[in-house]
Amino acid sequence: MQKAKSLYNIIELKNNILLTHETMNMFYVIPPGKTYEKIHRFFQIMHQHPQKLLLIGPKGAGKRSLLRYLIQQQKLNNYHCLTINLLNRLNPMDISQVDIVFSLLNHLIDDLSRIQKRLDPGVLNSIYQNLHDEQLISLIHFKKSEAGDDEGTKIGFVISFINAIVEAISTTGNEIRNDIRKAFEPRLRLILKSVQELIDYSNQIFQREGRALMIIFDDLGQFDQSTAEVFFQNHLPLIERLNVHIIYTMPDFIRFSPFFHTICNRMDRVEYLRMTPVVNFNQSPFEPGKSYIDNIISKRIDSTLIPDRIRETIIAASGGVINDAFHLLIETAICTLTDNSESVHLQQQSFEQIKEELLRQKIQQLSYDQFYLLKELDLSNPSWTGNKDVQNLMMKNALIEYESNQHVWFDIHPLIKDYILDL
Repeated sequence: MQKAKSLYNIIELKNNILLTHETMNMFYVIPPGKTYEKIHRFFQIMHQHPQKLLLIGPKGAGKRSLLRYLIQQQKLNNYHCLTINLLNRLNPMDISQVDIVFSLLNHLIDDLSRIQKRLDPGVLNSIYQNLHDEQLISLIHFKKSEAGDDEGTKIGFVISFINAIVEAISTTGNEIRNDIRKAFEPRLRLILKSVQELIDYSNQIFQREGRALMIIFDDLGQFDQSTAEVFFQNHLPLIERLNVHIIYTMPDFIRFSPFFHTICNRMDRVEYLRMTPVVNFNQSPFEPGKSYIDNIISKRIDSTLIPDRIRETIIAASGGVINDAFHLLIETAICTLTDNSESVHLQQQSFEQIKEELLRQKIQQLSYDQFYLLKELDLSNPSWTGNKDVQNLMMKNALIEYESNQHVWFDIHPLIKDYILDL
């Protein structure tokens, strides 16, 4: 993916907003604030002592990108980072402890298999003992011949059977999926012990290079409200007890759940990646925030394609929400070319139309009660624990927590705020 040189190239960004390993160095911009450096320095200091770090932030704040950039820039070079993407295979609306443990086990074994040409059979022995049960094998409809090159060996059975379990959990219907979970639940504590043995085995390998294993759950911040609450309230304690460095991402609306304090007590460190504002608390311009959004846009899109007036309005209207800024850019490019396929830059009339459409979308996402709650909120006194509507407003980025000049504050998304003030 290259920098957009035409309006058609801007439209191509619609499917290429998320940065990849190849595009990270080209397009990533470190957000203002010290979160990036804090995480880097914390794990440098605590290398010898397994730590649990919680990275909190709203959707679109760039939690995943920041962690990937840390890894790619070798800021965590004394760690072997294993990223676990639960949502790649598991159903976000239906995740159990069994699903999480086997997904983690599957990632660990796959990672070890890439590092070691042949795994030590001894390290998989306890897993083999816990899983080599004819009833379980029958339940998964697993054929031992699926063990591949290692057919008939403990290694081949364990690798293939765990993969089959994760596949069954992620693809079968509810009834079969629940039967699988019930069958494995009595063994979960023993299987978790096997997970720790794999972690210890991995660390023995990495210690030869002066490194330690770090597990990163980087997509937890993408969970919706109900799924996130179930995970952090019910499932987090299960994997939190593992003796290994772990980073968890978390959507910021969970902070107003009654159990958030309990979560923090389980963590060694909590870091916040708040949305970068473009104005200060007193509504004066916050130049570092404006420059941040401007740099992101400039890295992805040639400046000649965006008239200055449109650029300035997009930065202000985005409220620091990167996804909104790119939505306005991409949809304005589509609208501009629809009106005139020969256009060489974004048109003001098209932009105004798209801005109004985005505002309507945001308002329509709010229920009647949420809309009037937003109007009446005391932003100077955020005592909202247990308020589901407030959590929902934060999840939709209608209510946003900002930090500027070391001052933390809440505000309404500028598009919605202007609409409310005009009523």
